[in-house]
Amino acid sequence: MSTENVSAQEAVNRLVGAQETTAKRINKLEGQVDELLEKFIGHHEQNANADATEIETENNGKINVEASNASKIIKLESQIDEMSKAFQEYREQNISSTRTEFQTVFDRMESMQALNASYFDEAASKYEESKRQWRHMCTDMNNNMNCILNKLEAITGTRNMAANTDGNIGHPLQTTTYPTTGGSGHSFQTNPYLVEAEEKQQATTQSIFPLNGVKHSIIIPPSSAAPAFHGKQSESPTQFLIRVQEYAESVHAWDHPTLLNGISQFLRDSALEWYCQLRMSRSRPKTWVEFTNLFMAQFNSPVRKAKQEQEWHECKQKEDETINEFLVRLRALWREQKPKETEADLVKHLFCRMRNDLLNMIGTPRHVSVDELMAEVQQIEEILYRRAKNQRSLNKFKQSSPMEVERSTGKYVSDDYSRRINSRPNQEQMRHNYVKETKAYQVNE
Repeated sequence: MSTENVSAQEAVNRLVGAQETTAKRINKLEGQVDELLEKFIGHHEQNANADATEIETENNGKINVEASNASKIIKLESQIDEMSKAFQEYREQNISSTRTEFQTVFDRMESMQALNASYFDEAASKYEESKRQWRHMCTDMNNNMNCILNKLEAITGTRNMAANTDGNIGHPLQTTTYPTTGGSGHSFQTNPYLVEAEEKQQATTQSIFPLNGVKHSIIIPPSSAAPAFHGKQSESPTQFLIRVQEYAESVHAWDHPTLLNGISQFLRDSALEWYCQLRMSRSRPKTWVEFTNLFMAQFNSPVRKAKQEQEWHECKQKEDETINEFLVRLRALWREQKPKETEADLVKHLFCRMRNDLLNMIGTPRHVSVDELMAEVQQIEEILYRRAKNQRSLNKFKQSSPMEVERSTGKYVSDDYSRRINSRPNQEQMRHNYVKETKAYQVNE
């Protein structure tokens, strides 16, 4: 740094000059600062004015929007009020019209119901009247028919009574045939149980049961028709096994394995307890044949066997028992007591146990079948019935007209006698031989 030697005056002048220069610069800087401050203030004022203007504009826009929205809301409220008023008016009109329509429909329904009731009452009365007339007509026809037949019977004495059986129903249908003596040759047939049988046949319920792709018609019996076995001595185990197999095949279409699995449904009391014990034991049957063997060994007790044996030895045809009824009773005991015998043995038992009046009139050899023997015995029963009927007719009309009674009865007695004479050769000799052989067979038995 260099030093210069100057005088004090010059130094003062220099300092004053430097101070003036500095003051000028400061003034210049202050002017620039003032200018900048004025610009900043002006700019700030402009911005403030612009912001205020924008805020005012926004406020004015919001106010305008709110005013327009308020006017729209007022307009919508007025429209809603008008619509609600219109809807209320429409609703009131619709309710009134609907009530009127409902009342009209209800009145029409009442009138139609009353009209239908009157029609139904009229139809029911007509039906009852026609039914009553029909019954009265049938009664009159039956009375007239019976009167005519009684007169014919009184004159000829040839009224023939026969029985017929309807296989579909299982009930006997009494059919009576009355041959006439005139030239027409017609016969009257009456069946008092035909209507009842037809109603029972129509009441039978049938359904279609598909089995292996093939439809089978089966009859659905009531639940009470299912066979049941309680294990009592009075029950027949053989009859139960037959019934339960038929019931399972016809109603449920079960085979033997299925029936073996469901046999407990048909057992009760001690029989069911025995089956439950059998199921839990190791000797459970595998097939239906094994079950039937065990079942018969369990419930065919010695007491029951002894009772059946006594019934077998005492089994005779009763006086009021037909040969068909006796054969059913005898065959049931015969199957229990003589399971190894054949039909020929059954024929011998029939000869030994039938009534003496039938046995004395039989002209059939011993080697015939059961059906042939039954046909012959039925003819004999018919002859005996005609004899008894002719005897009653004789006792009834004995006092009225002796000539007619003698003529009518003598004819059929002679016919009966000629039929007996011509039916078999050597009738008396054969009868004595059969009586002798049957007595010997009965003693050996």
